[in-house]
Amino acid sequence: MSEKEFISTGIPKLDELLGGGIQKGSTMLLSGVPGSNIELITKQLASAGDLIYVTTDETKDEILDTMQRFSWDSSNITFEDIAHKHLQYVYEGETKRVSIYEQRSRQKIKELIKIGSEGLPPQKQVEEDYLAIISDNLRSNSSKKIIISTLDFFLSTYRVEDVLRVLKSGKVNIAENKGALILIMTRGIYGEIVERQLEILADSVIDLYVLQKGSSFERILSVKKIRNFAKKIGIARYDINDNGFILENIERIL
Repeated sequence: MSEKEFISTGIPKLDELLGGGIQKGSTMLLSGVPGSNIELITKQLASAGDLIYVTTDETKDEILDTMQRFSWDSSNITFEDIAHKHLQYVYEGETKRVSIYEQRSRQKIKELIKIGSEGLPPQKQVEEDYLAIISDNLRSNSSKKIIISTLDFFLSTYRVEDVLRVLKSGKVNIAENKGALILIMTRGIYGEIVERQLEILADSVIDLYVLQKGSSFERILSVKKIRNFAKKIGIARYDINDNGFILENIERIL
């Protein structure tokens, strides 16, 4: 395949391991166990190319602070800051709850009954449909690199079937418009069945895990799957230094 058929990950050695980078029109699942530094690798993946960064576990400002610390380019990123929207919703809800409690603690029961009988009943605040936001981005920005960090939020908020349906539809759009979709997920939370369903959906699967050897730890990156390119399967040890993610000792699995 020519270089024009790939989108860079932003990590040269990882591009080499993948045989050129992320294939245009493909969906990649990047998963890792806690302690694998998957959150840092995700930010480095966002440093290359014109992309949409959907964040749920950190706000835009938090991500930019980290990227600046590592001198990673963030100039071409458009953020869909679901983390900020959700935190704002939670904050406003808790503020309202405290306000009601304080009001009730100051008033007599008869007064509360009188207030409750007057006017319209209070309207329940409805949180945005974040899954619909994902669906819209996968449709309108399918020619770009899109990072969803992380799937954990959606899998814990919505039905698994609904999340998979949105991702499958988005995968079709990505394939047609030659973009790239990168899905980030923490391993070991939602069960083997869900993990296998996502692995089947993805065109390529990269897994990060940590091995303990005596008193030290070894971090391993495993390319478990690249659809139709079995010879690209491989593993490599990796580390994190002041410049970010570095791969060492790439081994092909034939």
